[in-house]
Amino acid sequence: MADYLESELFVHDGAVEEKRSRRRGAVLERAILEAAWQELSERGWQGFSVEGVAGRSGAAKTVIYRRWRNRVDLAQDMLIRAAADSGRATSQGALRADLIAFLEGMSRFLGTPFGEAARGVTCEGDPAAQPSIFGATPVVAAIEDVIDQAVARGDLEGRPSALAMNLGHAVVMSEFLHTGRLPGPEQVTEIVDDAWLPALRATSS
Repeated sequence: MADYLESELFVHDGAVEEKRSRRRGAVLERAILEAAWQELSERGWQGFSVEGVAGRSGAAKTVIYRRWRNRVDLAQDMLIRAAADSGRATSQGALRADLIAFLEGMSRFLGTPFGEAARGVTCEGDPAAQPSIFGATPVVAAIEDVIDQAVARGDLEGRPSALAMNLGHAVVMSEFLHTGRLPGPEQVTEIVDDAWLPALRATSS
């Protein structure tokens, strides 16, 4: 997208003050996404709006709408950026422990306002644009780390199928999206022991 100079109007002490910002491209986009994160943290999904993000970031609504069609698209990019910034998970030294830790961390995340946003993006967005767990779907990055470490340790004979690698994440997300409920410790263990681990081992040979 071409760079541009944004110009905004603010009311201060009864007078109209023009503020010019030379933030452009990636710098401006990062500022908007950071403002979106803060807005969602404070207001939750129900109170999340492009108008609120505009006011918090100092960017005009028209600037935001040039990049994102609506609040769903904006929230989706915010969540993708948050996932990319989350970094590599610390291994527990065993595959089963790593899978349990991943699902417990996922459940904690989905219990925050950002979980509401993930649910809102899925429920309000275009169903055709939603990723599928089948075929060549990208694997959740944190799980790729877990699997790569498991293969290196010899916990798995080889790299499992993408479907098996995404299974635990898909089970928890499906339940959350349909019911709003998240698994407790016993349910997390059940998912790992009865479904996820067997699928990984069966497809890794």
